[in-house]
Amino acid sequence: MTGIKCEVKVVSRQKMGNEREVTEEVYQGTYLDRGDKKYLSYKRHTEDGDIDCLLSYGAGKMTLSQQGAMKSKLEFVPGKKTENMYQTPIGNMMVPVFTRGLSVHDKKDTIEIMLDYDIATGDAIQTLMEITVTI
Repeated sequence: MTGIKCEVKVVSRQKMGNEREVTEEVYQGTYLDRGDKKYLSYKRHTEDGDIDCLLSYGAGKMTLSQQGAMKSKLEFVPGKKTENMYQTPIGNMMVPVFTRGLSVHDKKDTIEIMLDYDIATGDAIQTLMEITVTI
């Protein structure tokens, strides 16, 4: 993907029952502006192998596609529940996601994305994800 090189910082705050977890990761990525739709690609390194991530957003929704050690496509639409497929080495899972909120703030040299959603499994996992892109 041709575009502008950038730094992608992802801070994820998850809550499941009484348990809370905060993770912060920084990646090198590429940003591409196609007018109505924006694209952000980066590579995650995990113990199971590398995962290529493509985040696309515009028109009030966001999609996160992952390819590699794990394969998934998650769709986030504020106020809606979406059904999403996760393909893992141990099998496929349907993952329902309810998106509470999505906001994108484009500034001169940064883009700030706030994504608030629930993974609606047996015990819902509440996630607030902050993505900061520095160009």
